[in-house]
Amino acid sequence: MNPNPMVAEVNRLTGDLLAGGERVLLPGIGSLKPITRPARRISKHTIQPPMRAVDFSSEERGLSLVDRIAVAAACSPEESEEVYRRWLGYTQQDGVLTIEGVGVLKQHHFYMDPAFESRLNPAGNAPVKVRRRRRGFDWMYLLGIVAILVAGAIAWYGYRLMQEQPTPQVEPIESTYTPKSDSVVVAAVETTSAVEAQSQQPTTAPVAPSTVGSTDAVLRMVSGSYYVVFGVFSSEENARRAVATAANGADPLTCKIYYFGSKWMVSPAMSTDAAEMDAFRRAHSAAYPDLWIYQAK
Repeated sequence: MNPNPMVAEVNRLTGDLLAGGERVLLPGIGSLKPITRPARRISKHTIQPPMRAVDFSSEERGLSLVDRIAVAAACSPEESEEVYRRWLGYTQQDGVLTIEGVGVLKQHHFYMDPAFESRLNPAGNAPVKVRRRRRGFDWMYLLGIVAILVAGAIAWYGYRLMQEQPTPQVEPIESTYTPKSDSVVVAAVETTSAVEAQSQQPTTAPVAPSTVGSTDAVLRMVSGSYYVVFGVFSSEENARRAVATAANGADPLTCKIYYFGSKWMVSPAMSTDAAEMDAFRRAHSAAYPDLWIYQAK
């Protein structure tokens, strides 16, 4: 396992995006795309159940991993470009790209890591044997078909469950190890003086309660209501920092903070009308392409 924390964080981010069903663009390399392979007959008595996998295309399509890093780490485009460049320096050797815990890209083919393959297919993908009897009703054949249908249903349910979970790319990468220059949240260009190092720190400081206004209190969501989600965060401090970022952006948004299980959700709008919230999301999608809709249970 690569001991570099920056590499580990970018690997984790890539795996979360692919597991969530999103295409990942690797600038200068190509695209990784989640796919679902249908069931197929291997032999007369063996059937391969449907399974989820990852396919590679040399065509560069989808949202760039550089942009995902910038959102996740709350850093500038220049810093995220530098992080991506360093990540490639660690993971790409002799034309082979190794994303630990996810897979290996070699000769335009992506080979999934066994652990990641199990993550995409929690029900497994072992071939199903179908035995036929010469006489009478073929109960084993029927059981084989049922097993395939059950495996497919479980795989589809796992896929939908992953899609309904909070989008991981808007979660800032925790900076418990930020003193190292290779950390995702440290400025990409290292400096040689303490004064220059201070100037490289993120410009958005944690927001004091007095500057947040209406978002000062953490609210509870109303069951059945729809919320436009700016991001879901593992700490209240990160959530308040995101509120300030949204308020000071090119397209300013006034956000509120809500309890979201053991985490905190930042939302700029809520309504009982799903269409109204989708219209709000599309109206601000140019500045905030990662906005999504959540309905409170």
